[in-house]
Amino acid sequence: MNESDIDERFLNLNSQTVDAIREYRKTHKPELVQTIVTGIVEKYLPPDMRDRAPEAMKSLNAFGIESVTLMEIILDIQDALGLDITDNELRGLKNFDDATNLLRGKVQALAGQS
Repeated sequence: MNESDIDERFLNLNSQTVDAIREYRKTHKPELVQTIVTGIVEKYLPPDMRDRAPEAMKSLNAFGIESVTLMEIILDIQDALGLDITDNELRGLKNFDDATNLLRGKVQALAGQS
């Protein structure tokens, strides 16, 4: 995914999140995963609750996020990081912090293979 693809695909994310995605795509730094996941979750929260995204990370059903929206969030995260989350992995997630840790581990594993 090149720069213009990132801009187009993640048009509705805040600039900090888009910058983190760009940087991650270049460097694959695990420390960027938290910023990316939080920014994507924030996008799906009602506007008056977006500043509470870190709190929303504690629950997969935070603030009334429906299952269809949850799947959109997971797809956005997968696209941003260029990683897949299997159905078995999804079933084991209790909150977005779990997802962040899972993804960070995947990124670290990929870095170890390089």
